[in-house]
Amino acid sequence: MKDNYRRFFSKNNLIFNSGMVFSAGFIGALFLFASNLMLSRVFGPEAFGNYKTIIPLFMFVAALVDFGAMPTLTKYIAEFVARKETGKINNLIWFFLKVKGLSIVSVVMVIYAARDTFAQMFLGDAALSYLIVPGLMLSLFILFDITKPIVAGFQNFKLFSFSGFLTNASIGAATVTMGYFFGVYYAILGWAVGYFVGNLPNIWFILKEKYLCKNALKPDIRQIFSKYSLPMHGIYLLNVSNLLIIPVLSLFFAQELIGYYAFAWIFYSGIMLIPIALAQVLFPKVSEMHAQGKNTKSVLRGVLCAYSLVVFIGIGVIQLFSAHIIAFVSYDYISGLLIFKWLNCAGLLLGYLLIYAHYLSAKSEVRKAAWVFFVMNVALFLVSFWVMQTV
Repeated sequence: MKDNYRRFFSKNNLIFNSGMVFSAGFIGALFLFASNLMLSRVFGPEAFGNYKTIIPLFMFVAALVDFGAMPTLTKYIAEFVARKETGKINNLIWFFLKVKGLSIVSVVMVIYAARDTFAQMFLGDAALSYLIVPGLMLSLFILFDITKPIVAGFQNFKLFSFSGFLTNASIGAATVTMGYFFGVYYAILGWAVGYFVGNLPNIWFILKEKYLCKNALKPDIRQIFSKYSLPMHGIYLLNVSNLLIIPVLSLFFAQELIGYYAFAWIFYSGIMLIPIALAQVLFPKVSEMHAQGKNTKSVLRGVLCAYSLVVFIGIGVIQLFSAHIIAFVSYDYISGLLIFKWLNCAGLLLGYLLIYAHYLSAKSEVRKAAWVFFVMNVALFLVSFWVMQTV
């Protein structure tokens, strides 16, 4: 039986690697979940609202200047390795380092000059412009995350998984420590520290293998960038558009209300780990069946039926015990009970779309999947906007 088990996984490295990556991400997400709960108690609704507005806003700023680097580096490094053209890897890496580096520095300088305006827009008070500065530092330090798709391109999934876990764990530890002792400003800086620490193993790998040493072998970067990177960049922005939900809501509502919403979002993020886990199981199976020309709808139906049980139980728990959960963590957020209930019930229902988007991705229908993610985020925003108005 052990031999059969080993043979199964030796033939299904995709399943093993997907499970390893997801497990590392899941454990790291628990660190972020715990750190957010602790900071919500330490800061209180208004300060926590400021904190959770700045973080996604400047993560999205960094995403704006990705230019498709994440999928491009993974795809073409894997192809260059397979074709034994590893000499081309160095120039591809340097191209994206320069493009992303120059772009993010330019954007940071513009936002820094207009920091009072940004603070007034998103935090409702120009006097809070000092919080824009660590947000800009976060955008700069996210540049280190470019090392992850490089490592993934080499299919070094152990290092990739460890780096993902270390990033989340470092962010959790740094934000709690720095936020507890020094406040919101330093908690935001803790995110920047987490990205730096989490990518140190990747940086060491790249330097050790000398993939930053320039050489004469050059891929057709212009074609790669125009034909693949830029189209993928558009899809990537659709996928990460949920980062803008809290910043956009902050344009219309007081930061105390944003704090209630950000508190509920902690649990929403935890709930979404359930459909993500099911999608991780679904993805390799559908990919395999699709490659063999088999009908994959039965697998999708099975996963959706299993998830329906989670949704039924989850909505019941949310409706019955939300007040107890909030009171247990921090009674300061009890005024946001309605937001908590609606957001997390919506999260359970939107999990169906998330599973379907991964199903489409497994069938290589990437553009359709991206639009499903976009519809999911628009629906989430509309529900959020409506419930915020009712509080």
